[in-house]
Amino acid sequence: MISIFKKLKDEKPSFDELSNLDKAGLVSSLMIECANSDDSFDQKELNLIKNILVQKLHLTSQEAESCFNESLKSSSESVELYSLTKDIRENFSKNEILIIFEYLWQIILVDNKIDDFEDSIMSKLTGLFHLTGKEKAEAKRNAISYLKNI
Repeated sequence: MISIFKKLKDEKPSFDELSNLDKAGLVSSLMIECANSDDSFDQKELNLIKNILVQKLHLTSQEAESCFNESLKSSSESVELYSLTKDIRENFSKNEILIIFEYLWQIILVDNKIDDFEDSIMSKLTGLFHLTGKEKAEAKRNAISYLKNI
């Protein structure tokens, strides 16, 4: 799998030229950044990320595993949050960004606690995605509701 970041930088594809796997790579990288924000990337977070890749982003289990591993590798190579959110803003609609933001809240909330680092990254992402406080709060409520039902 070619790195989505390299592809965006070198080829500058249009949104329609991005595969579902490419789009999932962007989202997966951001979810991993959120999971790592408190320096405690646990099994619940890992399982939820892979579940979102399969259930919500419609990847096969094998694609999800590959996407996750590629995103994890990119994350360890210091993916810069500003560039990542810029790539997402440029390639996803506002509604899709709000859905992604819910996924991020799910990752943050899956362990039933929000530490200062997690709160900080979500505040930063709210600004980077140009979301309002109301949109942030609604995404968080939706994530809490989703997690109560799984």
